[in-house]
Amino acid sequence: MEPTPSTFHSIQLLRALAALLVVLFHTHTAFSEAGSDLLFGDEEYVFAFGAVGVHIFFVISGFIMVVTSRFEPSFQPFEFMRRRLLRIYPVYWICAALYLVYHTFLGEPYDISVEQIAGALLLWPGYASSIVGPAWTLAYEMFFYLSFALAMALGLTRGFVVLAATFAILIVLGLVFDPGSPALHLATNSLLAEFVGGMAIGLLLKRNVLPKWRAGGWIALAIGLFLGGAWYGFSRLPSAMVWGVPSILLVLGAVCSELQHGAGKVTRLLGGLGDSSYSLYLVHILLITLALEVWKMVPPLIGSNALAMTAIVSGLCVALAEMFHRGVERPLLRRLNPRRSPLSQRQSEQAS
Repeated sequence: MEPTPSTFHSIQLLRALAALLVVLFHTHTAFSEAGSDLLFGDEEYVFAFGAVGVHIFFVISGFIMVVTSRFEPSFQPFEFMRRRLLRIYPVYWICAALYLVYHTFLGEPYDISVEQIAGALLLWPGYASSIVGPAWTLAYEMFFYLSFALAMALGLTRGFVVLAATFAILIVLGLVFDPGSPALHLATNSLLAEFVGGMAIGLLLKRNVLPKWRAGGWIALAIGLFLGGAWYGFSRLPSAMVWGVPSILLVLGAVCSELQHGAGKVTRLLGGLGDSSYSLYLVHILLITLALEVWKMVPPLIGSNALAMTAIVSGLCVALAEMFHRGVERPLLRRLNPRRSPLSQRQSEQAS
């Protein structure tokens, strides 16, 4: 078995791209709903493609968990969950506090109960999006991390088979029976298959059996399926199929391409933004809300079209998220894991 590379710049680039797609989607939706002019009829539909970023994130999560976890001499479930909890919750809580402060003292107040706030802070299914809208995906991440920790105690290969089979059974049950609660809906959602797809790529990588020579073909097939789904209609098929399958192929192609050809200068440069993708994902809705308030107060901006405002505000979101990552997120992660080596810290920053 060949050693696994510590960093995949192509995956970092995909993380940055996935976060940017989500930001573009949310920014364009916000300004078009606020009354910004559209340049062409299908503009909103085109930007709705940005929702695919979530699916790319899920695939990457499955891949990164396998690649960065330690299985020798044995997998340590409690240590794994400790790292995951420290990686996800503290930064999320800081961002949630910023949202609460803004909406309590400056913006439109939240109409939520103490129970909803507590559920949101715990990322509990059904409550996770009560403060930070996109945080519903973090509830899926936490469920996957817990399932991963339990399954990998059996070993990588056996754990993968057990987890994949368990998720498959749960998904089938979700299709046959109507889930009666948000927690059951999450635990039986077909989105779980995307984590398994990412895990499969990581497992094949560790076993050194990835089809590296077909990198371009996997990427071309992914793009073709994305375009086909857009032509057929996003809502006419399950999102895990129309977006999840090509996302798995895209990650597979990116990993194979880097193994075969290495990472170019552009990939390494832009891939650096992948480190701040978690910050960007968490803070962009608040930044868009602030931008909308400014837009409403400046008459010349009101006449601008949604496309222009999307480009400007999305760029600002990326820049400010990078500053938040460098000034808050990264120092916090280093403080929470002071004994970890630079390599382990780098892997931890990737694994979200």
